[in-house]
Amino acid sequence: MVHLEDVSPLQGLQEKVAKFANYDTLTGLPNRSLLEDRLKQAFSLGQRNQGCLAVVFFDLDGFKPINDTLGHELGDKLLQAAAERFKQHIRPGDTLARLGGDEFVVVLPDLSHPSDAALVTERMLASIAEPFVIDNNELPISASAGIATTELYDEQPLQLVRQADMAMFEAKKQGRNNYQWYDPKLDESTSRTLKIRHALKAGIEHKQFELHYQPQFDLANNEIIACEALVRWNHPVMGMISPVEFISIAEDTGQIVTLGRWILRRACKDFAELRNRMIPEATVSVNISAIQLLRQEFVGDVEAALKESKLPARCLVLEMTESVLVENPQLVSRKLSELEDLGVHVALDDFGTGYSSLSYLKDLAVDWVKIDRSFIQELTHDSQNAAITEGIISMAHHLKLQVLAEGVETSAQRGYLRRANCDAMQGFLMAKPMPKPALIEFINDYQADAAFDDEREARTLLIVDDEENVHKSLRRLLMRDGYHILTASGVNEAFDLLAQNRVDVVLSDHRMPQMQGVDFLTHVRSMYPHTARIVLTAYQDEEVLSKALNEGEVFRFLTKPWDDEKIRQAVRAALAS
Repeated sequence: MVHLEDVSPLQGLQEKVAKFANYDTLTGLPNRSLLEDRLKQAFSLGQRNQGCLAVVFFDLDGFKPINDTLGHELGDKLLQAAAERFKQHIRPGDTLARLGGDEFVVVLPDLSHPSDAALVTERMLASIAEPFVIDNNELPISASAGIATTELYDEQPLQLVRQADMAMFEAKKQGRNNYQWYDPKLDESTSRTLKIRHALKAGIEHKQFELHYQPQFDLANNEIIACEALVRWNHPVMGMISPVEFISIAEDTGQIVTLGRWILRRACKDFAELRNRMIPEATVSVNISAIQLLRQEFVGDVEAALKESKLPARCLVLEMTESVLVENPQLVSRKLSELEDLGVHVALDDFGTGYSSLSYLKDLAVDWVKIDRSFIQELTHDSQNAAITEGIISMAHHLKLQVLAEGVETSAQRGYLRRANCDAMQGFLMAKPMPKPALIEFINDYQADAAFDDEREARTLLIVDDEENVHKSLRRLLMRDGYHILTASGVNEAFDLLAQNRVDVVLSDHRMPQMQGVDFLTHVRSMYPHTARIVLTAYQDEEVLSKALNEGEVFRFLTKPWDDEKIRQAVRAALAS
């Protein structure tokens, strides 16, 4: 007996199943499963031929904003086009695989020298850097690459992929659109980065994240006017992971969209429960990534979070950095207008550190400007930081914007900001970020201290000298004229006193350990132009002192030992000038 049966349909089905199991459905490239098999083959070939094997890990730079703003359909076409460009530069025996998202891996077996891998990588990077034109859209992107090689074949094949992945992250840190070689030194730092990257999705799904809140204060009366929601990640194995570590990774992987949506909803819900403990105008601030803002559904997400929590829109402030403004100005402008129509406020975070045009600030619907902490740290000691800070405050007020200073850690910084007419502050001086239960306790116990009365009848003099006996002698002399006397042993202490007090006259020694008196008074003139400046010195450095006097850095200089009456007359003349 002979039985004939057509098995073509079955064979075709088996081929389809095999292709689905081993190939990426979007690009037709080998997937992770087939890549592992090809790596094992390459290891066997390398052991026989004693050649060099290289693995190159590619990640596209700037793909996610394109995918989020222009749509996944166009993003898929871009991935297909990138795969075609990569394929143009590999040999028949090489393997190009797509791991997922915008990640590609190239296996280069049987190389005569490791430097050959660099030549191939350079050609691929140059090819990707050429703008793509898809559906009449010109899409400029680039790629970052990491290279790992072996000639020993004494490790697991997939270890090379992990090493190349680490090197690729280093290339991202070095500015993107370049490649880096794997170095064992990368293991400690980059391996933690990879752990965070791989744990991020599970962390979101398993609710490992929590929000802490840092109060913000009105500089006029120290009243709590708002709080900023700050995300924290409490990983069951790695412990508390800093946002500095995971936020950028979340943005690179696209997980920031899911995480940001959770932060927004949670902050609105928490503040809806908190706001009856605060002033009626109190708000909660939530940080927003450019990737979130540019997504089509973002305004809808905000509206849904407000509706779900029953929080009035005026109670929500969305914070974004200056870099958002240059991503896609027209789209950003439209989004901010929609948020304004919704009733939500917008704050520009880390102001002064970015590169955006000030014309954007003039035209966009922004309510608050937040001065970056880098300007506040040396505010009372550095005339340039002081000038930038005062310039930001003045410019913002002319544009009808309110100003908040971040990172205020000393009462001197707070005093200076008050005198510069800054509206609000936040920082460790008043309160650190804290979980919601601790915030409730803080609000319940907090008493605003509004004792900031600067009005006084007595004029204030500041004596700066590193000799205690000079302080005592001048204090006894000048107190007879009814002045309020402050003393400082060095310029740092003097700067703090100037920031906290309205000083009318400074009498400074010239020879001091930290800074020459004339240099100190030059800073004082820049930061406190209405404060009169007198040098008192035992050293006749006539050229320096005469120049300072002629250029207006000091009002007068006197010599030690001094004549009491000349000191009193000089102070009176300075106050009258």
